[in-house]
Amino acid sequence: MLTKSMFGGGRAGMARLGLAALAAFLACRSDAHAIATWFGAWDYVLQHDSDAQPQAAFARLQGEDGALLWLTCQRQVLAEDQPPVAFITAAVRQRQYLGRSGPRGRSTVYWFDGGTPEVGHWIYRDRHVQIPDRKEVDAFVDKLAGARSLTVELSNYRYETTTFEFRLNAADTRNLAERFRKDCDSIFGGRRG
Repeated sequence: MLTKSMFGGGRAGMARLGLAALAAFLACRSDAHAIATWFGAWDYVLQHDSDAQPQAAFARLQGEDGALLWLTCQRQVLAEDQPPVAFITAAVRQRQYLGRSGPRGRSTVYWFDGGTPEVGHWIYRDRHVQIPDRKEVDAFVDKLAGARSLTVELSNYRYETTTFEFRLNAADTRNLAERFRKDCDSIFGGRRG
C-alpha cells in the first residue's frame, strides 16, 4: 500500500506518490513491470513486457496552471495476428476544453527559451494536444534537450489562445532526453525514423 507519508510531504511528496501510482498502474495492466525514476522535476517510467523487454517510456513535467508536458514512446500489440506497432508522441495536457481538430491537426505555436516561434500541426483531443509525427517528435526532443524553457500557445475550438510555460533545468532535461532516446531505440528495436 502506498501512503503519502512514505513519500514525504508537500508537492514533491505528492508528485513522487503520483509517479509511484503510475508505475504500479502500468505494471498491473499485464505481466509487465515498470520502473519509476526522476530527472529533477521530470517523472520517468519505463515499462517492460513479460519478456523483460522495454515496452513503453513515459516522461512527465508539470508546467504552470496545472499543465503537463508528456513524452511517450510505446510498443503495442493491436491485433494478435499483426506485429506490434510502435509510436512516439510529445503532448501537452491542461485543464481547459480545447475541442477536437481534424486529422491534419491545428496550427500550434511553440518556442524554446523565448527564441523564434515555431509552428506545428498538433492533434487536439479535448484537453490535450500532441505531436503525432515521429520525426517532428524527435526534433522537438532534440530542441527540448538544450532548452531552459518551453512556451506553448494552444488554441481552443474558437481559436482563442492560451499560453503555457514549462521551466526546464537544462542538465536534467538533457539527461532525460538521452535516456528517453535510448529507451525509445530499444522499444523500436533500433528502427526509429
